[in-house]
Amino acid sequence: MEVSARVPIYIFQSAPSDLQNIQVMTLGGISSMISVLFVDDDVQAHKTLRITMENRFRMVSAFSAEHAIEVLTHENPDVVLLDVNLPGRSGLELLQQITANPLSPPVIMLSAESEVSVVVKAIQAGAYDYTVKPWDLKKMEGTILCAASRRLQRCGTTISESAEDMIGIIGESPAIRQVRELIRKYSGYTSSVLISGKSGTGKELVAHALHRLSSRSNGPFVAINCGAIPQNIIETELFGSEQGAFTDARERPGSFERADCGTLFLDEIGEMPLVAQVKLLRVLEEKRIMRVGGSRSIPVDVRVVSATNKELAEMVSQGLFREDLYYRISVLQISLPELCERSQDIMLLALYFINVLSSEKKQLGADAREKLSCHRWPGNIRELKNVIERALIHVQGDLIRAQDIVF
Repeated sequence: MEVSARVPIYIFQSAPSDLQNIQVMTLGGISSMISVLFVDDDVQAHKTLRITMENRFRMVSAFSAEHAIEVLTHENPDVVLLDVNLPGRSGLELLQQITANPLSPPVIMLSAESEVSVVVKAIQAGAYDYTVKPWDLKKMEGTILCAASRRLQRCGTTISESAEDMIGIIGESPAIRQVRELIRKYSGYTSSVLISGKSGTGKELVAHALHRLSSRSNGPFVAINCGAIPQNIIETELFGSEQGAFTDARERPGSFERADCGTLFLDEIGEMPLVAQVKLLRVLEEKRIMRVGGSRSIPVDVRVVSATNKELAEMVSQGLFREDLYYRISVLQISLPELCERSQDIMLLALYFINVLSSEKKQLGADAREKLSCHRWPGNIRELKNVIERALIHVQGDLIRAQDIVF
């Protein structure tokens, strides 16, 4: 490898380990180990990662944004670890330059705990993930492996994970980090997914993320609320109808046909009538639908993602939900925590919503932060978003105070 003599590049080659048989595809070919570009001006941090990770990854070091850009002209790392605070150009500026390339490696941002607003900006700029200092090295290794695996799945395509992929799924709590990890993992499969969680926890956001990160992302995403459709027309909504099937019926495709080659999101599936459950089960098994009033069997290629705020297992035992359908829709499961169970994410989410909902720079005062932190949030993230939107209307000036926070 040719490297400019003006800026030294330290490359730490690791010895074979228990991962030596894993081959990671890069755009430059096959590498026997995952390569990680670590960008940080802290020399001691480079030494620490070299000592702790040299048996798992091939570490490539850079000590500034300019240095990293030069390294990237010669190296094609599988993952980039990027510190926010760099001398000269910031880590966020470098992140934007890296992610501008649709074939760029995933970037994991490193941030100090107090830099919550910076983390929000990093997510919007396309960061794959972020970790807060001091690092948990075991979790760091897991994040690197997930990121490298994600790039392998997408090698040869122009699809890249961006802010849109995980939009709104914000937080650094262990629970929400696990949710993001499951989304990335499950997006590579076509099996049915069941998302469970209380109202307002972000079930549809997770469904959208699963779709965006999947190979079906160029196909349609069709969402229907099973609890909002009258029982007498839910079959027509799902499977479509032929002209003359019933009074005023016209020929129209149902949700399954409209979601062909894409994702069908069945929200509040626990509200679906038992009669419709029987027909849904048959479609999931046979991958074919028949319109209401029709005689022609139509093949469909659809990934079904369902969501519920009920305990479906209990409904099965009570005879309110079909057991066979429950197992069919819950091959993969994601459980979303309530906001009160991830209180450390409240400020991060609040700042995220301020940034999304307002074009002006607004800050949260200490009294507003305390008031937000003490609330129990029965409406979860949806309630928090509404509270922030209301505060942005009430606020006078650039500082949101406690009196602007109305529950």
